Amino acid sequence: MRIVYLLLLVFLASCSSLSEYHMPIRQGNYVTQEKLDQLSSGMSRSQVQAILGSPLIQDMFHENRWDYVYRFDDGKGHVTENKIAVYFEGDSLAKVDGKGLPEAPLLYSTPEEKGFFSKLFGWL
Repeated sequence: MRIVYLLLLVFLASCSSLSEYHMPIRQGNYVTQEKLDQLSSGMSRSQVQAILGSPLIQDMFHENRWDYVYRFDDGKGHVTENKIAVYFEGDSLAKVDGKGLPEAPLLYSTPEEKGFFSKLFGWL
């Protein structure tokens, strides 16, 4: 009976060293530099939307500006943000402020650190 209590105590003590998993969260429009390079001044709003997608923000007070915002929280405290503003004069593209992101991310990422049971039973 003592061995059961001892094993239970060791198991409970080991649980305190576990770190919780935070899921990576991607929000907004992921706009690459390649997509921004396809834009040229004079394009219509529908052409810009076909290349970049629907803007995250269409402000009613700034009807001639579309904002594309991207935020990535990797779950470990590192946050990446990117903001791109597209300006129109009437229905044609006037200018673009901001830089595109390098390449499209993986949709699913695996945790870099092994969990408790993976470490414990890694030899299987």
